[in-house]
Formats: sequence, C-alpha cells, structure tokens
Amino acid sequence: MASENKSGTGNRREFVRLNIPLAERIASVVIIALLAGVGILIAIKGKHFDPNLYNVRTEALRSTAAAVVGKDGTARSMAESKPVSAEAPKPTADKAAGGEENAAEGGMDHTAAAPKPALKNEPLEISLPGLKPMSPTEFYTADNLFEKIDGRAPAYQSFNVQQMRCRSFNVIAATGSYVDVYEFRFDNPVDAFGMFALERDPKGKPLSFAPDGYSGEMGYFYRQGAVYVQIIASDVKTETMAAAKAIAENRAKELPADDSGLAGRRKLPAEGMVADSVAFIPDNAQGQSALKEVFQAKYKYDGAELPFFIMVATPDVAAKAWKLFQDFCGKYGTVEVVPDVSGGKIFRAQVFGKWKVVYQRDGELGGVFDAEDAAKAQTFIEKYLRGEIK
Repeated sequence: MASENKSGTGNRREFVRLNIPLAERIASVVIIALLAGVGILIAIKGKHFDPNLYNVRTEALRSTAAAVVGKDGTARSMAESKPVSAEAPKPTADKAAGGEENAAEGGMDHTAAAPKPALKNEPLEISLPGLKPMSPTEFYTADNLFEKIDGRAPAYQSFNVQQMRCRSFNVIAATGSYVDVYEFRFDNPVDAFGMFALERDPKGKPLSFAPDGYSGEMGYFYRQGAVYVQIIASDVKTETMAAAKAIAENRAKELPADDSGLAGRRKLPAEGMVADSVAFIPDNAQGQSALKEVFQAKYKYDGAELPFFIMVATPDVAAKAWKLFQDFCGKYGTVEVVPDVSGGKIFRAQVFGKWKVVYQRDGELGGVFDAEDAAKAQTFIEKYLRGEIK
C-alpha cells in the first residue's frame, strides 16, 4: 500500500479536468485572435516610418538657451566653461558693438552678411585610378538630412548645415570593398569647425594635408573651408585604406581653403598643445555672455595641464569683456590685478577653488582657466604675451 503512494503526494488524489466549459473555450479563442491582431497591426505600423514621430524638435529647446537668472544656486554653472553642444545658441554679431570692424578682424558678422546663393547639386566626381562610382551622387538639405543620418541631424542643423552630398566608390583592387565620401557644407568656416570639433575623436592622428583634421581606424575626417569632410572605408584592407587616403587628399586639394572667422584658432599657440584638444565655443564661454566665438585648447606646461582660451574682437569689445569678466570673478571669488606684460593687462582670480589668469591686449582676450597652480598659470600667460610660447 505504501509503495503505491508517490513521494510527496501523501493521500492526495491527482486532479485532471476532463471537460472544459464552452465559455472558457470561446474566451481562449478570442484572446488568441486579439493577440494575433495586435501583432499584425504592429507589423504594419513598423513598415511605415514617420520621421516626425521621433525627430528632435530643436525649436522646443530654444527656451533653454536663455541666460540663467540666479545667484548661488547657478553661480558655479555660470563660471564653468562648457564645450559646444548640439543645442548651443548660435553666435550673433552686434553692430552697435563694432560688428563691421569685428568681421575685418576675423570675427563673424552674421547680421550684415549678404544672402547666400542657393547651392547647386553638383555631382561628386573623383577622378582617381582604381575607383569606380557605385551609384549617383546623393544630395540632402538641412530639412531632410535625417533621412541619411537620423539621430545626428539636429546637431548639424544647430550649426547651420546647408547641404550634404555623398557618394560611394568601389575599390577595384579589393573585391567587395568601397569608400563612402560625405561632404557637409555649412554657412561659414566657423560653423564647419564647430561641428567638426563636436565630433572629433580624441584618439585620432593629425593629418599633414589638413590642419583641422585627423585619421581614425576606418577613415579620415577634416574641415576644409566651410565643408566638413568624412571619408569612411568599408574595411581596413591595405588597398581600401590607401584608396580612402587618396580620396581624402584629393578633396582637400579640390575644396577652397577658407579660414574666415577663425582668427582665434590661428592664434592658439602650437607649443605644448595637447593633440586634438581644440574646441570652439560659439557663445557664453566661461559663463560670460560677452565671450563669443572662443577657441580653446589644453596645454602641457611645467608638469601641469592648463586649459587656455582666446577670443578675437575689436579692441573696445575685448576691453569691455575683460572688465566684465574681472567683475564677475570678483563677485564669486577673489581677484588680483597683476603688472602688465608686453602691453597686455592681466588679472588673476580664484573662483570655487580654481585659478583663472586672464589678459587683454588690443583686440585679443584670453587666458588660462580652471588651473590648480596659480603661479604656473600666470607664468604661462606672461610667456605667451612676450612671444616665448608660440
């Protein structure tokens, strides 16, 4: 008798339903039909992409570009220098503050610029041996750029991209290999540099044929004039990478070399510069509304890493911005005016535990910020003003 009882069952009898009520059967069929219907509906919807459903509405972010009103709660964020972002407000030139003169000095006068002619859809022709076009040239505007680079388009739109053209080329020497060529044309060289700097790979290697450029594992990326060029290989075969380099060099020769508005970039000293650390800040650099179109980079100096920035403007605009910056630092920290060096006025300030040493000379304003060592920062600035750091 004991052997007939399975372990763990005791005297319980196993229950099995032999008859399923009709109502339960009907309910089961209805549920399965509903699930099938939902699946079919999802499949149909998935085949019809609606870009407006997922596309970022950049106009909804305009309110966030306004200056923050407040004191202690926002002082730190106002004091910090922020890298350029996809939603950064575009710089505008103030004619009352010398917009026309600023353009002559290398600054950008967006308000006085004449309307640009409509861009033509000229085919991307590259006459190099060993290459064969895979298809006609594709063209995109700021409005439909998402069709090609969905997810990245809003960043390009924020820098006033005008047109993108692209084409793929077969590498005859490497079966199945190809190179994609993208040319993003912006409204001016400053915006082209801004987008290039935003996407820069810190691990990239400098290029000999394009100062604002680098090579990566799979291609070449650089700014030439108002165009941001991307040359991307399908693989790392020797023949494919050689073709990609040849295309990159070809486009650098064919595209106009225009550096208008990049006077600040050219004034950044090369000595001690950390590779690929150059950045462009269109507005509100160092939390200051008066600091616009600023270029900055990091430098190795006397065992320290010093962030350094430069703004080029008219002498009056630079002097006013320097005084406003000094007053700001005095409000949130301590300020000390130090002796002039080679015609440059200098102040140094400690704000939130970090040091700033800022100079102004003629139409140039710049300095070291967020430094740990005040003496090293000041020495760096003094040597720069004397021309000892170039």
